[in-house]
Amino acid sequence: MKYPKFFDSIAPIAMFDPLAQQLGVVADGLISYTYLDMVKLAGHSCPTVAGAWIMSSLGLQKLYGEAPPERGNIKVELQGELTAGVAGVIGQCLSLVTGAANEGGFKGIGASFARNNRLFFGCDIAGDVRLTRLDNGESVIMTYDPSVIPFHPQVKPLMQKIGQGTIAADEKVFFATEWQNRVEKILASPERWEQFLFFG
Repeated sequence: MKYPKFFDSIAPIAMFDPLAQQLGVVADGLISYTYLDMVKLAGHSCPTVAGAWIMSSLGLQKLYGEAPPERGNIKVELQGELTAGVAGVIGQCLSLVTGAANEGGFKGIGASFARNNRLFFGCDIAGDVRLTRLDNGESVIMTYDPSVIPFHPQVKPLMQKIGQGTIAADEKVFFATEWQNRVEKILASPERWEQFLFFG
């Protein structure tokens, strides 16, 4: 599989998954998720997916510090409705890392390990996303804004051509390169990620 090299430079997110441990998937329950995993889930890499990665990484860091976050024990709330804009994409991506699912998710084994009813849309929150630890109620609210790193000026007109089916072969290459260039600029420096986030 050939993909942009910068994907591999992004540090993975380590989670503790008690369900995976109980079912013998990983003996210690520790599972690492990579940006490439999130890209595979979404089917593409874009500023929205990059934002979901940043919110997952920094949000969980705020809640758990140096300890591995417990997958399946985190509630995810989004201000946007499921069918509005990119809220559905962000919700899917956050679900990958946190394990949070809507009512269709895993119902658990008895009273343990449930993943359903932990992902909600259209919530009355003062930000784009709120992550809440279900063990102690601590939460973090985040709003993501990547506008400080704009697209190349030719990207928008070329996107219109893609929609119209009129984009030329060389323009496709240029568009793809510039599209991922912006994503790389967003993700390249984790020490600068907080410039894209507002914490509530």
